[in-house]
Order: sequence, then C-alpha cells, then structure tokens
Amino acid sequence: MSFRIGSTGVSLSAIRSLRGAESAIAQSSARLASGLRINRAADDAAGLAVSERFRAEIASLSRAQLNTQDGISLAQTAQGGLSEISSMLSEARALAVASSSGALGGQTRAQLDEQFQAILSDIDAIASTTTFSEFSPLDDDTLQVILAVGTQADDTITVSGVDATASGIGVDALDIATSAAAASSLGTIDTAISNVSALAARFGVAENRLESRSRLLGVQIEATSAADSRIRDADYAVESALLARNQIIQESAIAVIGQANANMGIVLRLLE
Repeated sequence: MSFRIGSTGVSLSAIRSLRGAESAIAQSSARLASGLRINRAADDAAGLAVSERFRAEIASLSRAQLNTQDGISLAQTAQGGLSEISSMLSEARALAVASSSGALGGQTRAQLDEQFQAILSDIDAIASTTTFSEFSPLDDDTLQVILAVGTQADDTITVSGVDATASGIGVDALDIATSAAAASSLGTIDTAISNVSALAARFGVAENRLESRSRLLGVQIEATSAADSRIRDADYAVESALLARNQIIQESAIAVIGQANANMGIVLRLLE
C-alpha cells in the first residue's frame, strides 16, 4: 500500500464537488422557500426579462377586464332605468284608455289627466337620476363612454347615451283631459313604448359585446399567467429531487475529504 502527499488531487476534486453541491443546495432551498425558480436576474436573465413582459401584459389585460365590467354596469343601469320608464308608459296608456271612454265625467277625467301628467314628470325624473359614476346615460344622447378593452390604444368599445326623457320619446306634450285627446294619445304612447324598447336593445347589444370581450380577456389572462408561471415559478417535484441529489453529493464529498485527511494522518503516524 502506498501513500503520496505530493498531490492532493482527490481532496481537491472532492472540495470542488462539495462547493458545487452546497451552491446547488442553496439555490434549490431558495426556490423551495420562495416558490420561484427565478429569485434574481442571475438565476435566468433571459427568462426574467420574458417574465416581466408577461406580467406587464397580465396587468394590462386585468385592467381592461375591469373596464369591461364598468361598461357592463353602465349598460345594466341604463336598462334598469328604461325598464321603469317602459312600465310607466304602460301605466300612462292604461290611463289614456280609461280617459277615452265617453262614460266618464269631467271631474274623473281631470283626475286621470293629473295622474297622467305626474307619470310624464316621473319619466323625466328617472331619466335624469339614472346615473353610473358621473355619467347620466338616459338624458344625454351626446354621451360617448369609450372603454379601453384591450392592450392596444385602438381596442375600445363605446357605450352611447340616449335621450329617454318625456320630450326625447315624444310624450311630453300629451294630455288626456278630453276623450278625444286621450284617444289620440294612444298611438303616440305606443310609439314611445317601441322607442324605449329600441333604446334598451342598444344597451343590451353593448352589454353583450362587453361580456364577450370580458370572457376573452379572462382566457388571455389565464394563458399568459400560465406562461409566466412556467418561466418564473419553481417546480417543487424537480427542485425536491435536485435538493435530495445534491445533499447526497454533499455528504459523499465530505466523506471523501474526511478519508483524504485520514490518509494524511496515517502518513504522519508512519513518521513517528
């Protein structure tokens, strides 16, 4: 059996393996502790740059999805107001039918007309008080709410306001004070009911468009988040396996270094 002290190749190799294993253990431990594969730029500079672009896109898509929800709420608010106006027009028509009957006396017809005029006033009140945020979608047909629903500047959907006041739907000048006036108002009220339904349909179309875009944005957010996760997040199965592997290498390297040191001790005892 021979011992050489002029070369420490075995121990140096073991030390190099030990340092490599310790570095790998530290990296795997950091990844397992943080849940991230990339904890600093040195871990994967190119991957980090791609991940940051994905995260910026996810933030933009999420904001766009919130914008679509705001637009949906605006459209639903307007439809709710128009539904009330339609109900009031139906009530006004019933009063007109009653007033058109020749069997009513003047006093009764006057009371019916008073109720009729109150309904027209209420229509104006609903149109002016139906608001979402700072917008009044039912008494301003010049309103244009432009919603950013994508990541590009021109990716927008516009929700337009309407004029659903009594004058806007053509019933402001009606009265049912006489049988003839009540009878002639029926056709105008029917037209107003149709017009209100058409206005509600416009908001319904806008709501459907916004809901469709919101679903698309949700898919885009999910896909982009998954791509970012594959780059940035740690795979616990892989990292756990690497940690176990490098711990074995670490223990083996320590054992080899210990054996090399033991051999040196044997040489010293031979010299005693």
